[in-house]
Amino acid sequence: MKKILLIAALLLPMLAQALPFVPTTSPQTEPIHWYYLKVGGRFVYAHESDEADIAASTSSQENDAYYWCFVGDASNGYRIYNRATKQYLYAGEFFGDYNDPAIDKVETRDNSSFYIYAWFNSGTIKNYLCYRAGSGFYTTMGKDSYFTVTEAFVQESPYSNLPYITVEQFDEYYLVTGVGTGEVHLYVNEVEVDNPHTIMRTYEDQYCTARVTNQDPGKEMVGTSTGFTVRKLEGAGPNPNPTFTRYDADGVGYAFEYGGAGEYGCDPSFVVDVNANTYFQAVPEQCYVVMQASAPVAVKQYSLVTAIDALYVYEYMIRSWKLEGSNDFQNWTVIDTQKDYPMPLVDLTEVVIPVNDTRKFRYFKFTCTEGVYNSVRLSEIWINEQNHGQWTQFDSKTSTCGAEGERYLKCSECGAKKSELIPADGNHAFYDGVCTKCGIKPGETRLIYNGQRVPHYVKAKHDYRQSNGAWPSAPQGWNTPNFNDSQWLNLPVGTANPGHTDGPRYQLRYNSFWFDEYNCYWMRFPVVLAEIANDATFTFNCVHDDNMVVYVNGQEVINKEGWCETAYGSNFTNTHESYTIPASAFHRGKNVVAVYMQQNFGGAYFDCELIASGATAGDFIPGDVNGDGRVNVSDVSALINMILGITPMDQTAGDVNGDGRVNVSDVSALINIILGI
Repeated sequence: MKKILLIAALLLPMLAQALPFVPTTSPQTEPIHWYYLKVGGRFVYAHESDEADIAASTSSQENDAYYWCFVGDASNGYRIYNRATKQYLYAGEFFGDYNDPAIDKVETRDNSSFYIYAWFNSGTIKNYLCYRAGSGFYTTMGKDSYFTVTEAFVQESPYSNLPYITVEQFDEYYLVTGVGTGEVHLYVNEVEVDNPHTIMRTYEDQYCTARVTNQDPGKEMVGTSTGFTVRKLEGAGPNPNPTFTRYDADGVGYAFEYGGAGEYGCDPSFVVDVNANTYFQAVPEQCYVVMQASAPVAVKQYSLVTAIDALYVYEYMIRSWKLEGSNDFQNWTVIDTQKDYPMPLVDLTEVVIPVNDTRKFRYFKFTCTEGVYNSVRLSEIWINEQNHGQWTQFDSKTSTCGAEGERYLKCSECGAKKSELIPADGNHAFYDGVCTKCGIKPGETRLIYNGQRVPHYVKAKHDYRQSNGAWPSAPQGWNTPNFNDSQWLNLPVGTANPGHTDGPRYQLRYNSFWFDEYNCYWMRFPVVLAEIANDATFTFNCVHDDNMVVYVNGQEVINKEGWCETAYGSNFTNTHESYTIPASAFHRGKNVVAVYMQQNFGGAYFDCELIASGATAGDFIPGDVNGDGRVNVSDVSALINMILGITPMDQTAGDVNGDGRVNVSDVSALINIILGI
């Protein structure tokens, strides 16, 4: 059915070129083209009733009941209006409600006839018209019944060719034109201007009213007017008298300069109005905003605030962007770029992006480079720290024995939201050897929290399957502890495809999402262990769609093809796969659990947790070979004694460079740590 409607909508503009009638703007706006309407060779007239029902006669009459006009256009459809009843012809399917409106589409048959497509409440589209026959009941016209039209007359105003105004927007200006016969006068804001008149860029938004009049010889002067807003466009120069609408914590003010064309009345200035309930919405190529600061600023960080209903209209979420700075309003320097940023699916939530740039700029341009789909919504953009009002708590999630809770806060001034973590209380309640709160056993420690409890950030890299169907190669050494992941995404897990409505996205708590299909992620979870007992065990619980490979310190420990079929329950505890990872894969100090996720089509989700028994999480100091809590020359001696066999080998403590071996290269690595290299 959607395809039928789409095809009809696409065909209408083409069909309109061969219409057998001239459309009328409205039955009250002249000129009006009145027609005789015929069905099967019989002249149609309006039946005397409260509705514009029709009957047919073998001959035409010079009677208003026989005069019809066609009101509308190809985009909105045409409605057939009768001059006598001053009613539109009812073209909807009869549901017992005569006033049920219909939108009528026209398909031409030949140069003088047409069918009507009537769009009904049921969502169907049919080519028939319900009309009153001589016996007073409704019948239906099929494909073999069609209307023919013959023009009766044209009712014109004594002042032919009424004047009108056209307003065209170009990249650099608006073109306002007055059109009419005879002497034409165009006024903008009550000032008469030439015709046509070009309104150039202005320093600030300006609402204009245009009025046009004409004076045909011997006829009364008539006119029309319209209003429009001339937006400040790029290149116009900064506003010399800016209005600062918000201030950061350092007292620097920020003013809106100009932005792209918003959709549905969503103005770009809304992103600096200190009101999280308003938002700017635009197609990605038009989603840009320029701001002026009251003083030069070095960007320490900037914030984006998600729009209202972010969870339910995730297709409007911003995906990639760039922030630029300038001091002359012409030459722009890139301050920060983000690609596939995992914006949270939570409404009115402030997301802080750290930058710590040292260069100072007076003007800032924020540009969306990619959205999830065809349109982007953004509530607020704040450079540096927003000077918020009072934060008040509106909700909370209580912490438990093994999981942090959250405190949800809302700014009294702008309405933005944020959350703060509440530390786990550590008070387990064991029954039959299992904690009734978190499910772990005595001596177990949850090293990685699954994302349904709190946002758990990891370093991640995202990519898509290549055009030839091959998957991209993994970054060299990505799954080892010493890999440099500083340029990777800060990804909150778990993650899911928002379109997967029947799976974990709604039944579990997911903090970020994937886009479209054929995605892959490389993720790194740091785990620091202070002690590992000889009988330690490590359990990896997870949900995944589709393929998953897990590494510990570069060693592959799990390889599962296909999605997790148990991921359709009410919580993470009873809807996961469970794997045991050998304790030998871990060592004292910094470990990295690395996960490769490959999502093909359909659903998309991933979440995990790591539970250890007999291992203690803590802060292990790299280079502290002798374990005294410090790193100095005494550790060099301890390391040399290990290498020479004078003291027992401690693989974890002695492996300073993390290559899995203890040798002279670790001495160099230790010396570099001591020297700060």
